[in-house]
Amino acid sequence: MRQRLVALAGTLVLALGTLTAASGTALAGTDAPSTAPHTRTPPGTTAAGANSQAPEIPAENIMEHLSAFQRIADANGGNRAHGRPGFKASADCVKEKLDAAGFTTSLQSFTYRGATGWNVVAEWPHGDPDDVVFAGAHLDGVTAGPGINDNGSGSAAVLETALAVSRAGLRPDKRLRFGWWGAEELGLIGSRHYADGLSAAERDKIDIYLNFDMVGQKNTTRWGVYSHTPAVSTVFKEYFAGRDIGTYDIRWDGSSDHSSFTRHDVPVGGIGSSDDPCYHSACDTMDNVGPRAMGIATNAIAHTVWELAGEGDAPARDFSVEADPRAGSTDPGGRTTATVRTTTTAGDPQQAGLTATGLPTGTTAVFSPDTVTTGQNSTLTVATTAATPPGTYPITLTATGSHTTRSTTYTLTVNGGTPDACADAETVKTGTLTSGASAYQPNGSYFRTTVTGTHEACLDGPDNTDYDLYLQKWNGSSWTTVAGGTTPQADETLTHTDTPGYYRYRIHAYSGNGTYTLGYNTP
Repeated sequence: MRQRLVALAGTLVLALGTLTAASGTALAGTDAPSTAPHTRTPPGTTAAGANSQAPEIPAENIMEHLSAFQRIADANGGNRAHGRPGFKASADCVKEKLDAAGFTTSLQSFTYRGATGWNVVAEWPHGDPDDVVFAGAHLDGVTAGPGINDNGSGSAAVLETALAVSRAGLRPDKRLRFGWWGAEELGLIGSRHYADGLSAAERDKIDIYLNFDMVGQKNTTRWGVYSHTPAVSTVFKEYFAGRDIGTYDIRWDGSSDHSSFTRHDVPVGGIGSSDDPCYHSACDTMDNVGPRAMGIATNAIAHTVWELAGEGDAPARDFSVEADPRAGSTDPGGRTTATVRTTTTAGDPQQAGLTATGLPTGTTAVFSPDTVTTGQNSTLTVATTAATPPGTYPITLTATGSHTTRSTTYTLTVNGGTPDACADAETVKTGTLTSGASAYQPNGSYFRTTVTGTHEACLDGPDNTDYDLYLQKWNGSSWTTVAGGTTPQADETLTHTDTPGYYRYRIHAYSGNGTYTLGYNTP
């Protein structure tokens, strides 16, 4: 079973799986998966001295990789998109550096929209091949620009982490695997091709996949940490806290390559940087990233990879938890119920206390009973009040056991009408977002103005959230942000005078979840 993450004497321990290509065959130079029972090396019997601490990686190392991606884009039509020569040149560049560093690498091809795409997969040939820590990032960009933050930044950070492993001559307890995915921007095509191509047994031995998408935006002051796997998010958060750097929880379900693994119940983790005003635009160049942000992100990644690769036994006792049903809806003042099921998956049953986090204003969650012996169930009752704002809220249900902690998500929808805020605007739009997601109004399209004049807009976001508002203009080849409201508040306003053209508004949930209202007046 997966999710075998446990803290043991202050060290995070993982049991991870056999490295194979997406076709189900072993990569060149590796052994095919064994059918013999897997045994663990007792703590203290491996050469762990070399694994005690990740080296400090200079920011200029990562910026050199980004400069290479920029040069590739400049020489190939200005982008590194799927099916374009800039992407294949990027994949070849990454593979060349990994080959020179002693990795076993593979270019995995796939076809999408009549064009060939590529995944780069690399393995460090040391450590237990049946225990793999997997870190990855998408290598492609959009056609509008060179894609340096999205996602040259994640690709460069993962690449430099891999090269640091080589320079250190790391001899980890676990086997390290790294991946660079193609055609993410077209719907997670490359990573899904890889994950779907693995057999169930091979996927079941991947205990953690770490994803890094847009980690280098130059104005970043605090980092988003994937909340999917608490034991892994804790490693990232402790690293940032030790350097007085703020964090917040993100859960970008469906929007990046980790979702290709979560759809197969593989635990995931990762980090992301701040909102990007050059997202999917021509201005996503070297000027959109910064050495400080890239250095912080890459060293956090290296620290976590070193931690997860350390020695340790598989947990002797484990369990899983799930909500049935996984979602419910109610009007304000009503309630929903679900059964929280626990199942012992390894060793003897253990006591587990149940808690809920991420509840909206005016909402309570009660478990009956609130402590179970794994294998038993509990009834969850989520009660709202008349003051609970309408919206959709992912609630994290956590079962804290005597030996292991596991969590799952229950999605609560609170029904309701359109809020009154911004109601005096000429045009009013509403929608719902989760933390880290964006929406484009009107309705994913755009509007046109034929005169020079002033654009006025207001955004009413959910209480206790940070929602941002951007006005974007079409420059003939891509959307450019021309104005924004980016305070750390739920509500924003903006006023901007401009010439005739095509415009749209972007609403971004920097943190928090729920329903927003956008009102705007056009010239």
